[in-house]
Amino acid sequence: MMDLIRIALLRSLATLGRGKILWEMFWPLLAAGLVWIVALVLAWAPLTTWLAGWFNASPDGAQAGMLAMAGFFALKVLLVLGVLPLMYVTMLVIVGIWVMPRVVALVGREEYADLELRHGGNFARSLWNTLSASGLFLLGFLVSMIFWWIPGAALVLPWLLTAWLNKRTFTYDCLMEHADAEELQALEAREGGTFFWLGAIGAALAYVPLLNLFAPAITGVLFVHAGLEALRRLRLERGAWIVEADVATSHSAYHRLPKEKP
Repeated sequence: MMDLIRIALLRSLATLGRGKILWEMFWPLLAAGLVWIVALVLAWAPLTTWLAGWFNASPDGAQAGMLAMAGFFALKVLLVLGVLPLMYVTMLVIVGIWVMPRVVALVGREEYADLELRHGGNFARSLWNTLSASGLFLLGFLVSMIFWWIPGAALVLPWLLTAWLNKRTFTYDCLMEHADAEELQALEAREGGTFFWLGAIGAALAYVPLLNLFAPAITGVLFVHAGLEALRRLRLERGAWIVEADVATSHSAYHRLPKEKP
């Protein structure tokens, strides 16, 4: 597990330094930020009016007191903070649907050309996987708020939920082009712990200033390297088809590795 995580971290540092990858990190932030800034601006007046009306309708008539003012302010702060997980999910959806295919193609072609493309997944399954996981994440996030009164829960529970979301989404996206259906299942079962901790590393980035703005894209690159390296090792162990790529001529020859005798 730790060896695969170390390899993913080291290779991702080199990958993230490329101009093409830098742009793929940046534009999901712009898109998600624009969507939710516009949404917040449009919804702010109706929501704050509704909240003010709710306080005015309170039976104890506390709207004129300091307690009502403090409560109204706290609700507006929660409204703004509530946009943050929505913005993260929006960036993750953008990365999963549009960015990951390009990153997988680029990194796979340049660093994992020995892996045969078996197309075990498809776009429809990827889309459903991303959207369903995002919905479950948001539901879990709302439920977790019940326990935020416990010291540390407001940090730990969202971190664990985000780690799960990263694992659920990126594991499929990073492997669906290169692995076949059986390999997808085998790697999810075999490297589930590794992928969860990679997701946890990506989730931790959401707590780091500046890096949190690019956390989904960085996490996606980590999963590409971990997933394709895990697939390479699985095929080597099985003596399955590999590709000997001639980078200079862009020709590839497929060979079967000899299986070890029992």
